[in-house]
Amino acid sequence: MASFVTRFIFVILALISFNPTDAAESVVDSINFGDKRSEDSHNLDSSQSKIVKGALKSPARVIDPPSSEHWRGGRLTFQMAVDPDKPNYFTAKFWGGDIVHEGEHETRLFLFLEGKQIGNRHLGEVGPLDIMGKTPRFPNRFLYKTLPLPRHMTQGKKSVQLAIESQGGIWGYGQTFEKFQHNLRDPSRSIYRCYSHTDPFFEPDKSEAQGKEPRLAVRTENANELMQAVRKRIDDVIRKELRDGYIPKMYALRFLANAGYEPWTVAYHNKQALEKVVQGVDKHYIDYKKDASFIEDEWIGVGPPADGVIVLIDALKSYLDKPIPGTKIKRRQAWAELFAKSRDWHVAHRRAYTNQTMIVDLNIYLCDRAISKLVPKMAWKEKDALRLLHEAAGAKPWSGSWDEKGRPNYAKGNKYLQLTEKGLTRELGFVGGYGEIVGELVLAMFEATKTKKEPKGDPILREQLIKMAKARTVFRYPLPDDDGFRAMRLEGVVGWRDWKYPGPVVYDQMATDSGGPLDIARATEDPELIGYCQQMLADNQFFAAVEETKSRRGFDPLNTLLRVPRNYQWMMKQKRQKHRLPMTEGQPNFVFADPGVGVVAIKQDEHILYCSLYWRARYAINNLARVHHMTPQIERDATVNINSIFADSGEFHTIRDRTNMPFSRNFDNDYKKEGMELATAGQRQPIARVPSSEKDFKPGKENIHAGKAQVYGMSYGPFCIVMNCGNRAQSIPIPKAYQGAKNLETDEVFSKTRLKVQRGQTVVLYLEQKSD
Repeated sequence: MASFVTRFIFVILALISFNPTDAAESVVDSINFGDKRSEDSHNLDSSQSKIVKGALKSPARVIDPPSSEHWRGGRLTFQMAVDPDKPNYFTAKFWGGDIVHEGEHETRLFLFLEGKQIGNRHLGEVGPLDIMGKTPRFPNRFLYKTLPLPRHMTQGKKSVQLAIESQGGIWGYGQTFEKFQHNLRDPSRSIYRCYSHTDPFFEPDKSEAQGKEPRLAVRTENANELMQAVRKRIDDVIRKELRDGYIPKMYALRFLANAGYEPWTVAYHNKQALEKVVQGVDKHYIDYKKDASFIEDEWIGVGPPADGVIVLIDALKSYLDKPIPGTKIKRRQAWAELFAKSRDWHVAHRRAYTNQTMIVDLNIYLCDRAISKLVPKMAWKEKDALRLLHEAAGAKPWSGSWDEKGRPNYAKGNKYLQLTEKGLTRELGFVGGYGEIVGELVLAMFEATKTKKEPKGDPILREQLIKMAKARTVFRYPLPDDDGFRAMRLEGVVGWRDWKYPGPVVYDQMATDSGGPLDIARATEDPELIGYCQQMLADNQFFAAVEETKSRRGFDPLNTLLRVPRNYQWMMKQKRQKHRLPMTEGQPNFVFADPGVGVVAIKQDEHILYCSLYWRARYAINNLARVHHMTPQIERDATVNINSIFADSGEFHTIRDRTNMPFSRNFDNDYKKEGMELATAGQRQPIARVPSSEKDFKPGKENIHAGKAQVYGMSYGPFCIVMNCGNRAQSIPIPKAYQGAKNLETDEVFSKTRLKVQRGQTVVLYLEQKSD
């Protein structure tokens, strides 16, 4: 108890210190690449680079790729002054319009301090200095990337040696080093200037030229040609699946079943397609009797065949009471046995992450629904099966895995919800791309509950689906598509599991394998979501999304494409709605905050600000936030120090020397052979109290509570943000610099020295910028 009180008092005092300074005055040093005097004064070693004439006629340096096949390129090494007493930051200036050459996936830049790597290669609390892909980050304007320099490496020093190294991109899911780490073949992004400074908000000098927001045109697409191409691709695949002597695989069975009810496909009421589904389910049963391990290896079990049986159940009646060829068991009983095996194994092995439990629970439900159509006495009560979907969608507490008698283990306690109160998925923190599971999973769960008796589906799932879809819409911001046309893109910079920037074009929902634009609006008929779809159609981005889905391989995208013609026809008949995505130019200012995952989204005057205050703190409190800030002239991508109040466990996590991924040892030895060392290795971070219900927790184990604070405080430029994630109100001292700032929730001018923040409340103070 004493340690908690001590730490509580300490962090309250620390919170007082999030005091903004004049950002321009905070600059300690800068190096201007391409300027001989500046480079010489910083002892630049530039032998592996060249000077180029960059954007706006400004000089810059480009680091060369290696002379032979390798993943490491050249380096820029230089000396920079730092403040010996304050925390220091490093900011690099890049042109937001730079992209990799044709054929290259991405190139990366890493920062080194006194020979040690700053941040992890993949999904660390501090990441690479830059990741350049095939899409411009911020066309026609400059991008400023800020990383914190470890305090223990700058304290008491007036200067340090820094280096920027160019490296090849990675594939995050690669299972071998060669697949994970790509060789570098392209020059790096142009590097214009670098700065050391003490204020987390970097403000370039007014004398530095900046770009301008580009004027954007609207896409032009030939809708008829695309629709014809979609139909042709689907029919071509159907014909291939129907070839003589071939038995379709698991995912094809659902596709053929759904295609059988689309009048424009060659599978429509096609007996051959029906019999192929029968043969496919038969084969799965025979395979299961030989070796049931494939059911356990797949998260989905045999959910897709079960779904196909549900869709075709009326057409299958003449087949169900006949034996499977080569056996004496009737299909009805055999198939029910197969689906029961899948259902019962997976309910005993549920997964805790939101998207994973949705995948597993949806397929458990589909198996049970199929059983109810085949052998009703073997099926669960509908309320028990539906309970899984309600839990996965965050409408009820997640109960964990169930034993053979249906008793849950409540592995996360009896109050853990898979969604926050605001409707975001609860993993560890906010996720961008992985959070876009609404279309492909919750929609599928909702659609699975529709029956002849309940054609509108489960009302609880519909409500959750709409809630989730609307919560995600604040995470779309204006940025051109890959061809330079007007679009809205998904926010990923502040996402825990994201590393490709910018995110894809997205409006109401992201085009994924199993979900496409218009799907949710069509399923729910919600006016606000219809309005967002109409915005997408006005920007002519719908057909580009269909084209992207058409380019994907596999049967899930084909299922999505099956819905496109009827969804489009339905949407074109809808009444025009006034609703537009919140970050769209001309929409009102707003603040969205979700303490459940520690994320904030702000639209205020010319500012768009996203920040994750609870940032990749998997093991302990790290007092870091990730910030993505945009104005019409500048983009800022920063990882910054913040302050927090947390319930101290008295235990610590020691940062491991893992330069690749903090949560995995994969390929560590490969990087160590190259001399890579993590700058923060060996530093200790305090662990917040973890509920006693999580009995398997120990220091060093990933946990949603270990790194989550009760209160976060951050100042960044004109914004002061205080978020209360705890269970009681807090009175927080606020620096004098924010007296006179506007409270964006109340529009009142803040004139006090303390701010009372209620449980679950986020307060944003905004210093309105004065014109010169």
